[in-house]
Amino acid sequence: MKKILLLLTTLIVLLTGAYIIYQNNLATENIVVEETSYTITADSSQATAESMATLSSAGDMDSTESKVSKPSVDITAKTISNTDWAGPSSTYLNTDGQEIDLSENYGKGTLINIWASWCEPCKVEMPYFEEAYQTYGEEINFLMINATESKPSETSEAALLFAEEMGMSMPIYFDTNMKNQYLFGATILPLTVILDDTGQVVEIVRGQVSSAKLTQLIEQIL
Repeated sequence: MKKILLLLTTLIVLLTGAYIIYQNNLATENIVVEETSYTITADSSQATAESMATLSSAGDMDSTESKVSKPSVDITAKTISNTDWAGPSSTYLNTDGQEIDLSENYGKGTLINIWASWCEPCKVEMPYFEEAYQTYGEEINFLMINATESKPSETSEAALLFAEEMGMSMPIYFDTNMKNQYLFGATILPLTVILDDTGQVVEIVRGQVSSAKLTQLIEQIL
């Protein structure tokens, strides 16, 4: 009888031990799964944050260093029509260093072209603007705004030399702290913006325009 009791006691102890070990293993397994899930979530969040930071940096770089180090050679214009938003509150400098507010041009249509001397498509389209200025210069405003500081070498002196070499009679202006490049989203150059007489943005063209396209843009604000 004692042997039977001892055997039963031993069996109970073994079963109890096995159950405890099983529970411990199960708890450990749950902890591992939860920690793994948390790690993945944490890594994913971190990756998302890093991706957003990268995209943000890329966006900033597009507006400054990206277009500096990789001048646009894609001459296919990208057009945004009927934007129906007011031109930003912006300023620019004339060749005398005087600051001019964009709103001073309201009252008649305004053509804005943001360009740089290092930009090859800008060189290609510039004669079209000069010809259009000779034809429509009295009817609309021509704001040929140099993307000053888009490269360390893009200074007012470089812009004036470019204008002389291109035979430009149009008045040229200089961006103030790259303000217009940012506000108009000049991620590539050249950039052409058409404003109506109230300052509403009618159309934006990112990239080189043809002579025919330029005429079509101007006709919208005559």
